[in-house]
Amino acid sequence: MVRVYILNMLLLLVTTGYGQSKEELAVSTQLDKLNKAMVDKNLAALEDIYHAKMWYGHSNGRLDDKQAAIKDVMEGPVDFITLEATDRKIQVVDKNATIRFIFDAKATNNGQEQTIRIGVLTVWKKEKSGWKLFARQAYKL
Repeated sequence: MVRVYILNMLLLLVTTGYGQSKEELAVSTQLDKLNKAMVDKNLAALEDIYHAKMWYGHSNGRLDDKQAAIKDVMEGPVDFITLEATDRKIQVVDKNATIRFIFDAKATNNGQEQTIRIGVLTVWKKEKSGWKLFARQAYKL
């Protein structure tokens, strides 16, 4: 009876204790850093997180490269007040990862308050310096 109890406890720990893998946690942390950098308009952080060959797709169909995406955050009409990535689904395969999530934000757009709720798929590439955002595509919900 004691063996069955111990076995059940071990199985419970194995199935619930792991949650996210080390790599899933690392890429998820990068997404959090990106969101904070967008709210804070942190140029150095954006430069570091965005991959040199990145494509950034907006929900309206506009496509930016790294420099255009950075310029949009730093100088564009949208000023993020809060930004959350909810309902995350993370998949890591070798040195690549995807995160699907809901982009929930409060912002001002040309001075007008607005709420933004869109779906997003991001692709991340692991390099020596860490996980870099390689591609992002947003879509309307």
